[in-house]
Amino acid sequence: MSDPKNPFVHSLTLSSIQLVKVCVLSVILLPIRLLIALICLTLATILAVVGLKGLEKGDIDKRPFTGWRLAVRNVICYILRFMFFCSGFIVKIVGKQASPEDAPILAVAPHSSFFDALAVCVMGAPSVVAKAETSSIPFWGSLIKYTQPVLVHRLDTNSRLNTIKQITERSEGRGWQQVQIFPEGTCTNRSCLITFRLGAFYPGVAVQPVLLRWDNMTDCVTWTWEGIEAWRIIVYTLSQFYTNLTIEYLPPYNPTKEEVQDPKLFAANLRAVMADSLGVTTTDCNYLDYLRIEKSRNLVKRVQKLQRKMEMPLIDATSDEKQLTVNMDLLGERLGVAQDLSELSVVEELCGKVDLRNLRLVTLLATEEDALETFLAQTFIMYNPELGPDKVSSESLEGVLSTVMLLNQKEAKEAVVNMSKGEDDLVVDKKDLADFLLNKKPNYVKVLRCWEMGLTEAGMTAAGMGDLLAMSASLTKEMNRRMEKVAESGSNLLSAGKEVVSDVSATITASRDKVTDVLSSAVTSLHKRTGSGNIRSKSETLDNKKLD
Repeated sequence: MSDPKNPFVHSLTLSSIQLVKVCVLSVILLPIRLLIALICLTLATILAVVGLKGLEKGDIDKRPFTGWRLAVRNVICYILRFMFFCSGFIVKIVGKQASPEDAPILAVAPHSSFFDALAVCVMGAPSVVAKAETSSIPFWGSLIKYTQPVLVHRLDTNSRLNTIKQITERSEGRGWQQVQIFPEGTCTNRSCLITFRLGAFYPGVAVQPVLLRWDNMTDCVTWTWEGIEAWRIIVYTLSQFYTNLTIEYLPPYNPTKEEVQDPKLFAANLRAVMADSLGVTTTDCNYLDYLRIEKSRNLVKRVQKLQRKMEMPLIDATSDEKQLTVNMDLLGERLGVAQDLSELSVVEELCGKVDLRNLRLVTLLATEEDALETFLAQTFIMYNPELGPDKVSSESLEGVLSTVMLLNQKEAKEAVVNMSKGEDDLVVDKKDLADFLLNKKPNYVKVLRCWEMGLTEAGMTAAGMGDLLAMSASLTKEMNRRMEKVAESGSNLLSAGKEVVSDVSATITASRDKVTDVLSSAVTSLHKRTGSGNIRSKSETLDNKKLD
């Protein structure tokens, strides 16, 4: 299974031609489309409110709509489809939607935008599985309620069981429309399929996979955790001539006996079928895993910055195991740097107030090729050596997991309980830790591997070049911003131009210093290993004598 790029990040860069198109169409098309959308949403909301009139809070979930209420739902779907059509959305349908009898559940993926609501309208407004908070959204809230949704209350401890029970009852009952679920549970950038949540797979009934493809030259619709704001997505998308969406219905997937008994297997196999049809990979990382990976990479960069400020390598500065307990007021002296150095903050974050063992551990991880092997070996050597080479206390391991794996206190405690014999067991075996990481939480290993080779010469040089590239990108962005200012205010042309030149000079100087630091670090490291530094010093001494 390959590990694709972070599926929760999406960036959009418009070319000059695209920007001109957006500017022009935002004046011509955008106001008209927004007006039509407002009228259609208002009309659909009024119909939904009328259709819900006379129903108590629990009546929506008791029985499927029939008669005039069912007719109103169909009318609402047509109104919303008309709204999307007027907004430039062109839908292509591949395959055929199965009947509720053949596939009571629709699994739709990948989920990448709030515009995926168009697919819900095309499918005839099946019962959506959604967060309870969505029912209070203006306009959309009433429309969601009218689909007779399965609402997930995240603050309710029994919500998960109630959701599974409700999905099961509807999938087995008669007269209900299909239950539609986005099994990924959140929006991604469609680069891969993340782990499917299991709600749709507990009933053990046939599920029809439905694929969504947004095939457009400019991807304006994708809305992820780290990306452009929702209002920009709306403006950019409605300022296109048209936006393509392909909805492909795959044949219903009938689970085997093994899959009925194991919802995880059912979900994994269906995801594999959908990923193969989409031509993308899968990943078992969720959003929190990627946050940990990104935070770990940032920690590596901060430790690298500290290393550049030190005269000796961190691996040497932390080599004396008897001196790994130190007062933080003397930390600068211990590492050979100024006490008020800002880069020292990462040490306190990793180690707390007095214990430098965590710094020693991550330093070892960052100087070896196999971080997992190093972690398994050093954790049991450095912590609780009195327990032997293959055991560590639960308390120590919780602290290490919090620091290196970036788990919170609750997650670390649950992990230790999971890999030990129970809550009363105060010791964890090495083989249990290895089994837990390799077989139960492989994503934690990915967090570990962010440290690999980070403090080696190659890693430090690569980090320095990465900083230069980031600085270059920042410079380009700042220059563009300032030039736009110049274009807008011609009276300030001369002063703004001087500012740009000044900033460029300052940034070039900083870049030159950065390159010098990186190269000096590499040369110094080479000299230390080869002894050429001493030869150079002798040569310089002889030259000085000659000059005298």
